[in-house]
Amino acid sequence: MLYDIFVDVYYFDTPLIFLLSELSNFFFCLIILCVLYYFKKLKFQEFIFWALGFLSIILLAVTVVGPDMFPDSGGYLRCVRDLRDNFSFDEYACQGTITGDSELFQFLGFKRSLPAVLFFIIPIPSIASIISLGFINKIYLLGLYIFIRSKLSDDKSRFYLLILFFLPTLLLYSATGLREIIILTIQSVLLFTIIERKLIISTIFFLLLASIKVQNAAVMLVLYAGIFLFRSHKSYFHLIIFLISFLITTLVFQEQILYVINYFRLGFLNEMKLLPPGGIMTKFESIPSMILNSPLVFLKGILSPGLGLSALNIVFFPETILLIIWFVWGAWYTKYFSDSLNCLVFIVFYIGIVLNFIVVENDATFLRYRFTFVYLLMFHLLLMVDKKRKLLVSDGL
Repeated sequence: MLYDIFVDVYYFDTPLIFLLSELSNFFFCLIILCVLYYFKKLKFQEFIFWALGFLSIILLAVTVVGPDMFPDSGGYLRCVRDLRDNFSFDEYACQGTITGDSELFQFLGFKRSLPAVLFFIIPIPSIASIISLGFINKIYLLGLYIFIRSKLSDDKSRFYLLILFFLPTLLLYSATGLREIIILTIQSVLLFTIIERKLIISTIFFLLLASIKVQNAAVMLVLYAGIFLFRSHKSYFHLIIFLISFLITTLVFQEQILYVINYFRLGFLNEMKLLPPGGIMTKFESIPSMILNSPLVFLKGILSPGLGLSALNIVFFPETILLIIWFVWGAWYTKYFSDSLNCLVFIVFYIGIVLNFIVVENDATFLRYRFTFVYLLMFHLLLMVDKKRKLLVSDGL
């Protein structure tokens, strides 16, 4: 044991414990990479990329990811340590919680306990410092990479996938102890199992996602229902029938939906201490007006954080432009919107961006919530590019 069980979380003011903890985790991850390389699950260049990726966790911790950058990451670490020490959750914050305060909206959530269990099952040597869980996040990301790569047959597509996993957003968030990488992993597997029409596995991953982050599960429910109930992948006729049904259902349950949106928006403003004096918040009162305003909201969302001289703008805005160009090229190359399934996936992305933008009023937090949908779309685009390349090769072009 590399830490004192009576100390909640170690920070960078204890450099010896930090180095012992994270170097032991780094070498543990290198062993995993060596095993994968030995069994030919990774090529040599992939081995080097991922070894540098695991090393980047320590480098980012020293230079970028300070203990105050993501204050809630300490909560997940405490829950994992609670689970390791007691094989149960003694802390109330780590247990399941009832979300909602109205008969219109109540559910049991495991937004901290379930990620803690998923962190717990990866046996890294140490969870002493604030970034120890970053190594587990990176291991999950490695697993997601291997999962998606197995569905790609073209070497260029696989190389693009590797580059995608080493853009600044994934490098940063996989170096933290936050739940977003787990959400991205579950959400991505859910996407692929839905489009492959694997109902039972999709349902399991949907319930996992709903237990961790109900907002994302609500968005993915659009894809789930569109495929399994309306067969929207068959044709645009099926997709249009689904969208009409979805719009009617949204209008019928307008009161409940608006309550949920306003509930999460109020919760965010309260958590970030952004509520105006008196605690009065401007509420959304009409679904039709939200739909009419959604194109502008979507444009603002995908271009966030915009041009600027802050570190947030300098790092993330160029990546945003790169991904937009990448998507436009891929959509043109594959005739992306000629397929109803692709159109439905893009609609899910659209809804995810819009809902997160109207709920979250902070650029840094919005980027953290947005990337799970951005990378979901890019993973699907790469799958379409790979299929197009395979088709051209089979036609001898």
